Amino acid sequence: MSRSFARCIAPFLVFFASNHVLNAQPAADLPNLTLGSAVVSGFSGTIGPDPSRALPSNRSAIDLTFIDPKGVSAEILDLSRPGKPWDASLLSAPKTFKITAAQVGQVFGVAIGDQPQPNIYLGATSAFGLHIGHRMPDGTIQRLRTGGPGAQWAEGQFGLGLQGGPGSIYVVDGRTGGVSLLANVMLDGVPNPGPGLGNIAFDGAHKQLFVSDLYTGMIHRIGLDGADLGHLDHGVSVRTTAQLAPVAFDPRRRLVITNSQFAVDNPQTWGFAAPARQVWAVTLHNDRLYYSVGEGPQIWSIGIQPDGNFASDGRLEADIPPQASPMPVTDIAFSARGTMIVAQRGVPGSGFYDYSAFTSPGEPRVLRFVPKRPGDPPSPGLWVPQPQEIPVGFAGSYRNANGGIAFSYGYDANGALNATACEATLLATGERLRVNAALSQRLSPGGPQPVDGLQIGPADAVLDVNAPPWASYFADYDDRFDGKTATGSMGSVRAFTMPCAGQVAVSGGGANPPYVSGPRDGGGGSGGGGGGGEGGCLGPDCPHPPNACFASTGTFECNPVTGQWVYKLSVSGPGWINSVSAVSLTSGVSVPGGTIPLNPATIPVSGKPGSSGVIEICVFNATAAASGKPYDCCRTRVNVTIPTRACGIRR
Repeated sequence: MSRSFARCIAPFLVFFASNHVLNAQPAADLPNLTLGSAVVSGFSGTIGPDPSRALPSNRSAIDLTFIDPKGVSAEILDLSRPGKPWDASLLSAPKTFKITAAQVGQVFGVAIGDQPQPNIYLGATSAFGLHIGHRMPDGTIQRLRTGGPGAQWAEGQFGLGLQGGPGSIYVVDGRTGGVSLLANVMLDGVPNPGPGLGNIAFDGAHKQLFVSDLYTGMIHRIGLDGADLGHLDHGVSVRTTAQLAPVAFDPRRRLVITNSQFAVDNPQTWGFAAPARQVWAVTLHNDRLYYSVGEGPQIWSIGIQPDGNFASDGRLEADIPPQASPMPVTDIAFSARGTMIVAQRGVPGSGFYDYSAFTSPGEPRVLRFVPKRPGDPPSPGLWVPQPQEIPVGFAGSYRNANGGIAFSYGYDANGALNATACEATLLATGERLRVNAALSQRLSPGGPQPVDGLQIGPADAVLDVNAPPWASYFADYDDRFDGKTATGSMGSVRAFTMPCAGQVAVSGGGANPPYVSGPRDGGGGSGGGGGGGEGGCLGPDCPHPPNACFASTGTFECNPVTGQWVYKLSVSGPGWINSVSAVSLTSGVSVPGGTIPLNPATIPVSGKPGSSGVIEICVFNATAAASGKPYDCCRTRVNVTIPTRACGIRR
């Protein structure tokens, strides 16, 4: 995320009174959001010294590396045509529109409006650091590690050219692409001094935005004209209602960048709200605003009244399962059927000055909470206490989230967007998404491996059925694959979708490929699991999904025509199954893709004689698969060992 330059960086921009709009693109390149497109935020990258020129004796290369004002702070990705089944490959997703750091600075929160050509809303952030400097007598800029007299925000830190700052919300006009300042979020006329904003939620019913302030801990209501319509104080009003000790806003924590106590590499000096009142994620569902609180972390909610104001019925919704180092929940998404998915982000790192570590080492997760149903074991609250986990990326234990999630449409068997399959996929921002040394050989055909950007996968493909996440696609944010991107360099994501008029996708158990979903036909026996997804419905009248839906037996036979061993798979189960697909989960053992008819299914298996592997089997109905609509897929895994004896071609 860097590029060289042969001159000193331009002087810092300063605040100035202006109402002009910065054009995001040439006139021919308009936002043109299409169904299924994603708006993604991330660090804009850096611009370094000219490597052909000697460095000053008292400066290192990193001292002369600045935020790239031409770098991308948010962009639109066209995810409509992967053109293939889920295969964990890198997509060539067109980047159809870009918003630069020169326009808006660094942003995290993203929201999309409800117009036919919707506006995009972006919130200022400190997630990628708080970078400062001061002007030298010769007019050049010297970067600073700590605050001091004359310190100013670095160019590209905030949208200074639009009078922007740490509390700014920007709006990108959906028709023209022009970028303007919507509001500077303040508390009693006092601006945010540096911690910035958390996330943003669009409220179409009341034509307003909800935004969290990481300095004060308040949740503000902002009108679409930029007016502040009021705020919620979780630390005092909601905690008091919940019979918890109030934790008031403390203005003494205020950050001052001209004070030497401020340190670029020490987020403890940045003035964040106390954890008990610090709110980050915000989202609307069924006339309630759900939000995350740093202490715990926890998920809370409060009602929204008919006039758009906050009610007084705040309540605790869920506790996030503990970790060695509690990580903030920075995004929340709801399915139409009531499933709540939350995304974590690593705690702030200590490598901001050298742009190496925006987050500390850890395992930020994406978790899936399901409402409790009659018959579930007694427990406090409205949710099943132990959430399911959705794997993100191939690295480590598949916990590589950067804190952004969004539901989007599904794909048909040909890898084309299916706008009738609502909420069939989940988009998640993350890092090192295709990095796994043990699986490098299998991942290589799918493109570069150090991907920082988006994972696009089945919305209900939880850890026990999609780890590692072979049932997925990936899209990179900046198309740089040198492995030098800072940890935590991605932000949030929103998908452009319409109110769901089609079929809401339901569980298919995370099969790969293809991943399919649809109504269940029951069944039993040993073999393909039903999976842990939406299960068709949620609520008191919905049965739990079956544990299995087919049984299978298999044996190796030699194909004398091809000279290759084939695995003959026989399946018994529901009457609608007539086809299978297979994928090898073991390096060195391979099977072809595509649909294989039953019964039996003849699956060619390649590999060294005597080698063993695991093959994942997906059983489905071929007619349903060809319809382009969600359909059911039962799955299992079989252990195979290629015979050691020769399989020769009959002459």
